[in-house]
Amino acid sequence: MLTKFSDRLYADLNRDLNALALEEDQLIKRYERSIHACVKYLKKLKDFCKVNDPGTPAEEIQFFKFIKPKFKSQLIYFQSLLNLEIRRPIGDNTAIADYLKNEAKVLHHFFECNLSFYQYVRTQATYLDDYYFVRGNYDVYLDPDQCVIDFDPAFSTTHDHKLAQVLASEMLQEYLQSAVQRLHQKDAIIVTDVELRDFDWQQTKCGLIELIYCWHATEAFGKKNLKSIVKFIEKVFNISLGNFYDTFDWLAGRPSPTTYIDEMKEAFLLRVQKKLK
Repeated sequence: MLTKFSDRLYADLNRDLNALALEEDQLIKRYERSIHACVKYLKKLKDFCKVNDPGTPAEEIQFFKFIKPKFKSQLIYFQSLLNLEIRRPIGDNTAIADYLKNEAKVLHHFFECNLSFYQYVRTQATYLDDYYFVRGNYDVYLDPDQCVIDFDPAFSTTHDHKLAQVLASEMLQEYLQSAVQRLHQKDAIIVTDVELRDFDWQQTKCGLIELIYCWHATEAFGKKNLKSIVKFIEKVFNISLGNFYDTFDWLAGRPSPTTYIDEMKEAFLLRVQKKLK
């Protein structure tokens, strides 16, 4: 019951996070709202867990190793993104790239400090699960999370928070690498041709995904598959479109699935009318 509920809850969380990525263009606002969404769903998980408590050590391990850390890692990830964006320096691409690379070094230090646990997680080991992910166990020689004393003992083990940190750090590492790569690509374009400077996509990601699906449906790029077109557009427009399949589902469910295309058509016809006058 707990697994089925958490799967539905996690799908709802990802749906809301994806909707925020489409609706909110300001990064800081988006991250703030994403954090609030993560807190809301983590609280729902906690409330359900209190009523449907894992009854056996095996169920506890399943919950605190595979379920709770997924939710908690999203919260940590968006908190990290918010802090990253707030502290982002004002300057050229080189200064920003140096800042992001330094943040990547901080992450590397985290992985080094938790190397044994990270290796345990990466190798999918299980021999310490009874100590790491069963409530009430506290072995000082297994590097328990010091904050566990202040956590709710019914909703915490010595290592579920640390596992969430590991998962969030992996996501943040991928984000930093992609961000630095996009900056380098942008600099390469500018070096090639100054006239191509500042051609970043200025409309919503939702609008761009509308266009991509239209291009794919009309074979504007021939028989290229959808994923290849998205990858090409992301590189050209210096943008990350995330899970565009979920975005399409969200678009299809709107009262008007083609909001941006309709806006483009209206703007084009207005220009035509002005030319004919």
